[in-house]
Amino acid sequence: MKASDIKASLYNPRSAVNICFIIVLLFVGLLLNSRMKTLLYGFVEGQVARQAATVAEKTSQELSTEILSLSYRKSILEQSPDKIETVYEAMSKVNDHMKIGILATDGTAVCGNVVSAEDFPGIQSSFRGNSVISYNPMQGLLFSVPIYNGENIKYVMYELCPKSYIAERFAVSCYDGMGKALVLSRNDELIVPFENSTTDDVNFFFGEELSPVFSRLVQSLELSVSACKRIDSSRGEFYVFASEIPETDFYLAGFVSADIAAEGAYNIVLLVERVFELIVVLFIVGSVYLIITSSKVHENDELMRAKQVAEEASRAKSDFLASMSHEIRTPINAILGMDEMILREYDDPGLRQYAMNIRNAGNTLLSIINDILDFSKIESGKMELIPVEYDLSLVIYDLVSMMKPRAESKGLSFIVNVNSNIPRGLYGDNIRIKQCILNLITNAVKYTQKGSVIIVVDYENTLDGCVAIRVAVKDTGIGIRQEDMERMFSPFERVDEERNRTIEGTGLGISIVKRLLAMMDSRLEVKSEYGKGSEFSFTIRQEVRDNAPMGDYEKSYIHSVENTESYHEQFTAPTARILIVDDIEMNLTVASGLLKNTEIMIDTALSAKNALIHTEKKTYDVIFIDDRMPGMGGIEMLKELRSRKSNQNCNKPCIVLTANAISGAREQYMKEGFEDYLSKPIDAAELEKTLLRYLPGDKIVMSRKEERAVRAPVTEKTAEKEDDSGEKKIEEIRKYIGGDGELYDAVQLLVKRVHK
Repeated sequence: MKASDIKASLYNPRSAVNICFIIVLLFVGLLLNSRMKTLLYGFVEGQVARQAATVAEKTSQELSTEILSLSYRKSILEQSPDKIETVYEAMSKVNDHMKIGILATDGTAVCGNVVSAEDFPGIQSSFRGNSVISYNPMQGLLFSVPIYNGENIKYVMYELCPKSYIAERFAVSCYDGMGKALVLSRNDELIVPFENSTTDDVNFFFGEELSPVFSRLVQSLELSVSACKRIDSSRGEFYVFASEIPETDFYLAGFVSADIAAEGAYNIVLLVERVFELIVVLFIVGSVYLIITSSKVHENDELMRAKQVAEEASRAKSDFLASMSHEIRTPINAILGMDEMILREYDDPGLRQYAMNIRNAGNTLLSIINDILDFSKIESGKMELIPVEYDLSLVIYDLVSMMKPRAESKGLSFIVNVNSNIPRGLYGDNIRIKQCILNLITNAVKYTQKGSVIIVVDYENTLDGCVAIRVAVKDTGIGIRQEDMERMFSPFERVDEERNRTIEGTGLGISIVKRLLAMMDSRLEVKSEYGKGSEFSFTIRQEVRDNAPMGDYEKSYIHSVENTESYHEQFTAPTARILIVDDIEMNLTVASGLLKNTEIMIDTALSAKNALIHTEKKTYDVIFIDDRMPGMGGIEMLKELRSRKSNQNCNKPCIVLTANAISGAREQYMKEGFEDYLSKPIDAAELEKTLLRYLPGDKIVMSRKEERAVRAPVTEKTAEKEDDSGEKKIEEIRKYIGGDGELYDAVQLLVKRVHK
């Protein structure tokens, strides 16, 4: 082609349009390519920031586990201060690498070595009542908790993780070990180094390229919990991240390669750049990519909104469950209260067996309601262990009686192997131990369709007056895949969801078990083969109070029922007068009935206003007030009574009697001015103990241990109710039981037998 022809073609109008179109396509393609990278980088930064927040939360849980372990030990010392040497020795044996100690309030060491406030300023905060995690770059990481004697701090217990052991114990892993993460103090002191780090990694992190980026990210944490920034460095492209570690003064920082963080997303960019050589295809691919990317951004926004809605729903659910637990406690109070009166007044063995079964079922139902609140307590770090003396055979019998029928209804063999030489009397939190075993058995039965569920309970003696109780629950169920093991311990998570979609449950059980065992210095061990079955086990130390062997747990339970001592009042006070205020008449009947044999004169009122009228006419020694009443509530009534200076009862002891058992309720009521707090269902023994504390001493006659005839109660409001028929009481109970037909039939049978 001649030069003149080429020149002519260039000046051809159609060619000019094509050239212009190509230039426009190139320009649009460049813009799309730039926009695509911007969106991609932003998306990956968001993903890495969220991953950093998740890793920080996991790190917080690891650090909090040490505080939970110390809190369990401090609760033992608060209950038994004389065991300080025993607890210290036990702690030293369990924690080989840790330095353990107990300090007096003057800073001297009771056990272990002295820890200086100059080295660990956080120890001063523990002397003021706080659980603290503090760090010294020369010595290591210190965990400290206060130990109370009554309302005063007597000691501070600490656990020091030496600097040389910090990496092994608390090293942080992210992106399956391919990312680098460490823990820093607010002063940028290195606390926990990288997992499997090299000298080059450390130098690169603290070098000139990354340090300024980390500084900006840490400053941005004042506005958000986590942040991330992409950088191009001499070693390649990285995403740098930082996040606050909840419940501590530390933060998580680190970096991850862009290829790992983007998980292959960069391949899309390379593909588009290569296709970009073909202009038309580039335009099409770029347009499609932009649409897809925009759709992804929109989808991500939708996910964020869905997460927000889910969080709001979760908060609403928590509020609902707290309210429902209060409402359910009210009928349980009536059922257990009337059952207690049957146990007190009738000696018929068959009737007492029925009544004991109702008591056990009611207490089990009450424990379920308490479990609703337990998870929130554990989440907020307010869960406390309450050790008591108990008989392990009763715990085992309750578990078997609850779960054996359920297993056998599925055609499963339910096998219980218990070492009959286990000491009968133990000291520990039997409620939490029972809760852990029950969750394991429940899961075993749920996830086993054929075969057997085996419970093994054994023990070993220790040298410090304790025993190590070993509990194992084995099943021939579906088993757990190795990759699902970690997810199994996450709250609300269920492994193998597609296969288990018909299995009931929320996924809270194993998470609660893990955290409760951590509080009791134990851990859950899991062995499983997918498709063949699983074994869950743990070992827990308990103090021995009675070395007599337990024997057959079933016979031991029957013997304990037959030898249950009849109720005997702790005192009588025929000249004392009290007022009980509650808007539910059944609650007044229960409270009055539980105090029947004390001979106290009892007045009752169905409203706060009516109660205030009573206080103007008579003088009372103690006033019990419900908190939730229509119109004027219990707190309002208390303030009104205290404000009436001319009222003869304005300064009398007032005790709140409530179904509100959420964490912090006692402290809140005491702050409002109540002298004491009792929760529903009413514990009869605790009710009498409370009256012993507040009734005038000259009005109390302490009871003897021998049996005495049941005397008629001296009450003004309930005398006419003695002639009420059994049918009327049955109908009163029906209102509180609702649609539970089996429970209603059982209570109806009991009441009819009582009134024969």
